[in-house]
Amino acid sequence: MRVMPTDTTASLRPSQMTPTITIVTPWLNHLEFCDGYWDAIEAGAPDEVIIVDNGSDPPLDFAAIRFEENRGFCAACNAGLHAATSDAVLFLNDDVELQTPGWLTKIRDRLEPKTLVGQQRTEQHAVVDGHLHAYIDGWCVAALTGDLVELGGWDETLDEPAYYSDNLLTLRALQAGWQLAHIGHLGLRHLGNGTSRDDGRRMRHAAANNRQVWEQAVREATVAA
Repeated sequence: MRVMPTDTTASLRPSQMTPTITIVTPWLNHLEFCDGYWDAIEAGAPDEVIIVDNGSDPPLDFAAIRFEENRGFCAACNAGLHAATSDAVLFLNDDVELQTPGWLTKIRDRLEPKTLVGQQRTEQHAVVDGHLHAYIDGWCVAALTGDLVELGGWDETLDEPAYYSDNLLTLRALQAGWQLAHIGHLGLRHLGNGTSRDDGRRMRHAAANNRQVWEQAVREATVAA
């Protein structure tokens, strides 16, 4: 198994290009993802990488931030967001594999003020009361750092694993006048539910509860509009 050096907040490439990008990744155990993840990181060449260890046992020696217990995806993402020093932040899951070298350029080129960049999802999962509410999939989503901080980051009140957190992030962004920038092929493969799959009952419970939160938020937004 290959891991990167312990100083994962160091720049991996010169920062002349604008906007610069920090990749923020929550991580809990599952070292089997290291090879695929670091292959993707090296090929993308971000300006900064912040791994947030969500209570792994043993602790991750390549993490920049360590929680002594699992505080969940949203809290880890927010911790990385507030530690980032680049113009933009890309939230990236650990369970990814490289498909296309230079994949991060696609994201960098689409970054604009008040814009969420990533893969837009439009399947049945995103339907409330018969209406489709498209969202940017949270396994790989980027925006300018200051905009994300102003928006309030991710919703830490959700049950973990934080299903529908990306739906809610997108909804809040759209309510604030943001745009969605869809990239059809990101150049990465998402393995899917890499760490949350450990407890199926907890997954189902969180998904059901968070779905209700999101549906209520959608209905309130519809009435307000």
